[in-house]
Amino acid sequence: MNTRRRLALILALAFVLASASACLTHLSRAKRFYTDGQEQARAFQTERAVASWKKALDESVRACHRRPSAQSFTVRGLAECDLGRFREAEASFLAAYGLGFGEGKTWATDSALAGLAASFEGQGLEAAALRIYAQLVDDSSFRPALMLAAERRTNLVLARLSSAPADEKSRTLASLVKSLDRLLERDFACGLYHYLHAQVDGHLGDLRRSYEEAVMAKELGLPSEKIGRDNDNELVYCYLRLLGSLAEAERDALAAAQARWAAKWGWRDDRTPAWKKE
Repeated sequence: MNTRRRLALILALAFVLASASACLTHLSRAKRFYTDGQEQARAFQTERAVASWKKALDESVRACHRRPSAQSFTVRGLAECDLGRFREAEASFLAAYGLGFGEGKTWATDSALAGLAASFEGQGLEAAALRIYAQLVDDSSFRPALMLAAERRTNLVLARLSSAPADEKSRTLASLVKSLDRLLERDFACGLYHYLHAQVDGHLGDLRRSYEEAVMAKELGLPSEKIGRDNDNELVYCYLRLLGSLAEAERDALAAAQARWAAKWGWRDDRTPAWKKE
């Protein structure tokens, strides 16, 4: 399921908005089932999500046979990606590009490009996936695809750093910070970008900035329960480390502030989110 959740930000809203017909065609049903699956995956409802994606795939295959279009192959590819069928997904996305998206369909082009990157990633072609994600981060104006690309690019780069030399690690982290700063300049209210910044700050050892970014991410909202829990863990880790390193006055101020946040969020105490088991 981890691989499927790589697409947890993808693109359900776009399919709902882009549906031009009120009648339930195969394509519109495929979009609806895919949207259902994304929502279920974000809530950790794995079996229901897989069932919805299978229905989306069945309907999109029918749509591709009956009335082939870039949209039908894009939905088909996204469903295949979420089901772990990455080779089939790659073929579907390439078919979508072959059919063409038409003017004013930037959202569809970027959706297919993000899906193609995810299919490459699922087949172990991380370098190719990273190039596509980087292009989307730099150029895309379609928020769901941009958010997906930012998340996957950051996670892939951070995962590669464990074996990198110290100087390369520093350069890479500095580059990620600049990229995320630019995204925040474009959309400061996006909780995901603050979450990603917190992750990078943690790798840099900037615990204060990581804690503050994690708090902002939680306040602004995050796109899935999994990301929300990751953010909580980063927040608590930085909070506890800071408590052990600050002077008494600063430590007391931080503890008081964290207690207020914890009460607002419904945590059991200043370091125990409500979702965490005893």
